[in-house]
Amino acid sequence: MNESETPPPAAAPAGASRGWTWNFNHATAFVLILLALALLGAVPYQVAEPQRLFGRALTALDPALYPRLVFGVLLVVAIGYFAASGRIREPNLFRTVDARGYFNVGVTLVCLLAYAFALPHLGFVVSGIALMLVLTVFYGNRNHLLTAAVGVLVPLAIYYGATRLLGVSLPELPFR
Repeated sequence: MNESETPPPAAAPAGASRGWTWNFNHATAFVLILLALALLGAVPYQVAEPQRLFGRALTALDPALYPRLVFGVLLVVAIGYFAASGRIREPNLFRTVDARGYFNVGVTLVCLLAYAFALPHLGFVVSGIALMLVLTVFYGNRNHLLTAAVGVLVPLAIYYGATRLLGVSLPELPFR
């Protein structure tokens, strides 16, 4: 071989491909696409019509606007993720997660479900305080003063910021 010739390209290792390959990212993106489509389809049935006074809506924005925007963005991101996931080369690290990790996720989901059911009965503040206190103690924060301060002040700040500054209606305090 003389100096003007280039060497032939090296063969790819066994099991490696240069093009599009199916991996666990595709499954995740596909589930997110289905979830976004289901949530977009459920918006008209889950968001109540705005109250009207003398035939006019009390708010300028459609209450379904924000959920449609969020789920639409989720759909666009999931489609982009699906398109890009063929080029992602990473190992499936879900196989290395031990049982404790899945247990933590399960406890968090149960707590969030309990929060959703408690919200209409206890109000935003009490439900938020309970959720934050339970999860911070569960995940190992042992500074109880900090846990109590953050667990109480954050839901109160979110509640008053949303209701007073933004004019958003949240479930009321139960003892009002």
